[in-house]
Amino acid sequence: MDKYKKWSILVLIITNFILFSLGAITIVVDPYFHYHIPLGFLEYPIDNERYQNDGILKHFQYDAVITGSSMTQNFKTSEFDKIFGVNSVKVSFSGASYKEINENLERAVLANSEIKIILRGLDYHALLFDKDKMRYELDFYPIYLYDNILCNDVKYIFNKTVLLDDTYGVIEYSKLGKRTTTFDEYGNWMEGRKFGKEALDELYERPEKEDMLEMKKEDEESLRENLRQNVIQLAEQNPQIEFYLFFTPYSIYYWDQINQEGMLKKQLEAEKLAIEILLEYDNIHLFSFFDEFKMICDLDNYKDTLHYSENINTQILLWMRDGEHLLTKENYQEYCNREYEFYGNYDYNALFSS
Repeated sequence: MDKYKKWSILVLIITNFILFSLGAITIVVDPYFHYHIPLGFLEYPIDNERYQNDGILKHFQYDAVITGSSMTQNFKTSEFDKIFGVNSVKVSFSGASYKEINENLERAVLANSEIKIILRGLDYHALLFDKDKMRYELDFYPIYLYDNILCNDVKYIFNKTVLLDDTYGVIEYSKLGKRTTTFDEYGNWMEGRKFGKEALDELYERPEKEDMLEMKKEDEESLRENLRQNVIQLAEQNPQIEFYLFFTPYSIYYWDQINQEGMLKKQLEAEKLAIEILLEYDNIHLFSFFDEFKMICDLDNYKDTLHYSENINTQILLWMRDGEHLLTKENYQEYCNREYEFYGNYDYNALFSS
């Protein structure tokens, strides 16, 4: 063997050794929790939902889950645990569709047979979305973290960005004396946010008034398919789990928007149908807070048309504890009538008269 061939082999061996050594560091530190829970001698920043949530659901110890879109990011697991007597994790997905949230819950149930309670926000405006809608194109998601195919883990283990930004990021985070993010803090967006009418008026562009629309047969079918695939099937397949679901309580500005767009009647019809469908399942406990009119109309609770402060998240837990705003076959008709009367006759123009 000539010296050039020996040199090439040596370079190849050294290169592979360095490569696999660097990959091993990512496996050991595991910033996305793909292989294990956080190591006791390191502190982890938990701040990357679509990369870390799956690992949290696969490897952390818990018996309850809080999930949903950004409407659930301000929940505090410490409050939830105290009220419901559980040990929970919070895995919100900003802007997530029903499908994305459901797929993550399906993986959670497969990974953890101890789950007793799932608290999930059902984004109210997304009831009529297509059942397969996702926020991003498929290639956006780190699918290699979501499956059980070892060979595609090379996208994680030998990823320069993961190594430099996340793996060494954990090490630097620990050196700085910081502590692993709590689930109370994870995803919470309250800091520095402005709330109230001035904040909403800066963001809200009122649409022109359109004719009022009603539910069509295809809308009804779309709603049924969305709920069947992305909510009901999981509840049916797991009768041992109690599902605490709630419609996310948007502000009065949201109601003005859909009233202006001609969608108010259609949205209320969709909600009523959704209620009737979901109330057929004993392990689904469905809540709605849209008849808390004072809360909905108090703009100090909101930073935009949809997003409410963490005080509302706390109040939702207390209402659930006490069984308030729980929809049942006996009371949902009265609730729907009350809601339709209020939002169908509200003087929306008065919001903008001053």
